[in-house]
Order: sequence, then C-alpha cells, then structure tokens
Amino acid sequence: MRMGRRRRQKVRRRPQKRIPDVYPCPACGNTAIKIELYRDNSIATVKCGSCGIEMTIDEVNPLTEPVDIYGTFIDRFYEERTTEN
Repeated sequence: MRMGRRRRQKVRRRPQKRIPDVYPCPACGNTAIKIELYRDNSIATVKCGSCGIEMTIDEVNPLTEPVDIYGTFIDRFYEERTTEN
C-alpha cells in the first residue's frame, strides 16, 4: 500500500480594484471628462469634451488625485442643479 502526502492548495490572488481613469460626465453621460491639475497654482480644471461643461476647482494640495477633483466636481454640479430648481 502506497502512502502519499497531501497536496498543497494553490493560493489564488485576486487583482486589486483600481480607481478608474475615465470619468462620466453628469450632464451628457459621455466619458470624455478631462481633468488637469496645476499644483503650482493649486487649481484644477474639469472639462467635458462632448458638451463643453467646464469648472475650475481651487481645493488642490500636493496629495490631491484626479478622482478627488472629480468627486468635488460632481458635488458642485449637483449642488448648482438643485439650487436652480
């Protein structure tokens, strides 16, 4: 009778979720949002290539990422939309 050893299970590594590089426009729904960070002036511009909506954001520091700017842009966009109605 032959005795075998127990086989090792393979460790399955799942890839980490990444922050998206492409952002949808809240006005037209197209994914043509361009975010430009100007750290020396501490401003950022957000512009849609399809509908032309544009916003300048002044809350930029050395640790700010494009996703943070997009979140601020979305907040301000919907804030302006609710105050208009």
